[in-house]
Amino acid sequence: MAASLGIYFGGSTTCLAISKDGKTEVITNDSGDRVTPAIVAYNGNDKDVGLSAKQGKIRNAVNTICHVKHTLGRRVEDNIVKQKIRDGPTKIIDKSGYPLYQVDYKDKVTYVTPTAVATLIFKKLKEIALHQGGIGDDRDVVLTIPLDFSETQRRSLCEAATDAGFNILRIISEPSAAVLAYGVCDTKSADKSNVLVYRLGGTSLTITILQVSNGMLRVLASETDLCCGGDTFTSLLAKSCASDFNRTRNCNMSDNKRAMNKLHGACEISKHILSTLPSAKCSIDSLYDGIDYHTNISRVKFEALINSHAQQSIELLKKLITEADLKPDHIHKVLLVGGSTRIPKLQQMIRDVLPKAEMLDTISPDEVIALGAAKEAALLSTRDDSIQLKEADIMASCCTKAVALKVIDPTEDANLEIVIPQYSYLPIRRQYDFNIGKEQTSVCVQIYETQEGASIEESSLLAQIVIDGLETDSDEDFHVTSVFHYRRDGSLHIICCEDITGKTEEILIGPVGHGSSQSDTILNEQRDA
Repeated sequence: MAASLGIYFGGSTTCLAISKDGKTEVITNDSGDRVTPAIVAYNGNDKDVGLSAKQGKIRNAVNTICHVKHTLGRRVEDNIVKQKIRDGPTKIIDKSGYPLYQVDYKDKVTYVTPTAVATLIFKKLKEIALHQGGIGDDRDVVLTIPLDFSETQRRSLCEAATDAGFNILRIISEPSAAVLAYGVCDTKSADKSNVLVYRLGGTSLTITILQVSNGMLRVLASETDLCCGGDTFTSLLAKSCASDFNRTRNCNMSDNKRAMNKLHGACEISKHILSTLPSAKCSIDSLYDGIDYHTNISRVKFEALINSHAQQSIELLKKLITEADLKPDHIHKVLLVGGSTRIPKLQQMIRDVLPKAEMLDTISPDEVIALGAAKEAALLSTRDDSIQLKEADIMASCCTKAVALKVIDPTEDANLEIVIPQYSYLPIRRQYDFNIGKEQTSVCVQIYETQEGASIEESSLLAQIVIDGLETDSDEDFHVTSVFHYRRDGSLHIICCEDITGKTEEILIGPVGHGSSQSDTILNEQRDA
């Protein structure tokens, strides 16, 4: 039986799983680790990927690229890219509106795209699959992406995986993969079950609430917080240790980037230990100015440092339950995903809010998504190809972000008006009508991709439509009818018509950000297997 692969491509780490002969397991890398750092370093004439790149980060920070997932498929004006430009040690430049990393490679300045960096990481995973997994010529893989990935981000990730030599069978969302790993969809019961996927990775927190019925999944609510993650916890611990070092040694090492990088690495190890033990030693030889640093960190102290962020994540959890029109007792299962969910304090806080929910944590949280993707890959590789199914027969497409309209009004500040709600099934058609003053000779309508409750600054401008030459002898205000047709392929067709003059403008955008619900896929393919 052919081997099938599942890949989780995260902001901090990647994980590769294989499904073969009815067994699904994670493939260890050449260092024996079950996850591989998503880091690339340009080191002289070499390109280091994974653990070797992470180990050399202290001495080669400016040429070491981390968190490439956050810049993949984004433009420079994106707030996340702006933050990377401002805070990251690696220089990022603007090339026609898109970010490029500037590194020193082979004794000259070189510019590389985020997609090229991601390709190197995928090549490393393919090498692991060949040498450690023994997959032979099998290249079939299922990739996972965040639920809110835009179409541009999706295409960039696909391009990187394809350039590395993988054959992409399908792309599924990370929450869907987690549900697959635990077999939550295996039941054919018509009773509805609400599942909360709590993913706390290295660089972000994502909470998703899904409804399971008859083996199908429906997204009820989801939100991501990029200000909360395992790296944030490590930084808080490192700052506390730096303050302790400065106070006891009467110095200031906090401005020394090399010393802080060494301290950050040691605190990361201590953080991992504190998930299983009540205390951990943090020891660094020659941390700063030839001075060694040795201290003992208690779990109680660590939990106090991260308490505000942990509480913030719980508030987000409560908010999503309310947005999904549910109560805490309506959540039946909680899936813990991401290495930082090992923190005992955090687990207890979730239990306190959801006391009746079954907490599923038997699978390593670092590996859940990759294992779920490998299960889906195995399901796809064993399907009967003689049964000709179109994509529309097995996939229920949905828009992962809302589509909003803003009418530019010179007399007042206009707000975003949601026309197509987030997670609407595609295709969908919606109409939005509005009036403008009879004294106006034109109207400008801006179309945004956004999330529920987001401000204009947090939204992405897709296009704008302008209707010129508005003239009338009537005393009535102009009335504009706008029709939005969001197609299954992700393209968005918009027509705006002023009813009095009959003037009409239209535009076709796309494909814009959209995803696919895993629900129909699981149900239909299990029938046909």
